[in-house]
Amino acid sequence: MLIPIEWLKKLNEELRAAGIDHRRRPWEAMRRYSIEFKTSFSLPSPIADEIFSWFKAYEPLGASEIGPLYQSVYYYDAAFWPVSIPHFLGTVRLNALDCLQDMPTAVKSDLTSANRSAWDYIVFWADCVDYAAGVNDLLKRKDVDERGLQFLAAGDQELRSSVSLLKERRPNARAILTSRMATEMFLKAFIAFRAGLTDKEARALNHDLDACFDRFIEVSRYTHWAHVKNRLAVYPAIAARYEEQSHPPTALWEGFALAQSFGTVLAREMTGRNLLSQVLSNDAP
Repeated sequence: MLIPIEWLKKLNEELRAAGIDHRRRPWEAMRRYSIEFKTSFSLPSPIADEIFSWFKAYEPLGASEIGPLYQSVYYYDAAFWPVSIPHFLGTVRLNALDCLQDMPTAVKSDLTSANRSAWDYIVFWADCVDYAAGVNDLLKRKDVDERGLQFLAAGDQELRSSVSLLKERRPNARAILTSRMATEMFLKAFIAFRAGLTDKEARALNHDLDACFDRFIEVSRYTHWAHVKNRLAVYPAIAARYEEQSHPPTALWEGFALAQSFGTVLAREMTGRNLLSQVLSNDAP
């Protein structure tokens, strides 16, 4: 051992008492070790490997795994299948079917056997990539409207909550409510980014999705989206959050897919990312 075990144990007790989560502990240990022992080391290195190995023995299963950049769900064959978008930098080649990590090969074969179903999934997957990368970029920016960033961050949390609810063994019908909230937050974020949104204006919009959508169309001039307004009817009234929810999987899927589409159009508008344009350069079936 290059590092004193007692030093690691004492530090771990200190980090535990401070409520530091398991993923951060090895990084904090490396920082403290470098300071206290007046040494420097690289990644990877024997010292770094030793620290990570020691803390791994004390963490919950999978706590130190990086995980995907974003995980969505795709509804096919009466089931919600996770769509995992990995972290990536620069220009890379991503395989759409590889992102369906939990889908059996036989089901993937069925999905791709018909041009229509294959095309529908590819378009949805492109939305997932643009959303994941675009929101990740946008949330780091300092040159955009702060209120817009707050709405975007809230919408992202709600959308990811919807994913978690839909991934349950029995999809949780309350996902329709988190999807509704994500839609509201994304619409308000778009308005804030493009035209500004004061406290008074936000209060006037309240939780009225129709009013939010109308304002979205006004500031974006996306008249080709006007027909989407009718799809907002899939969401229950905001007061329904106090009630038990019961919705068919198809409604849960429609509500989720609509919410993600609003987040995606916002990400594309604000960052210029647009994998979908490459997909659409091929002829649709």
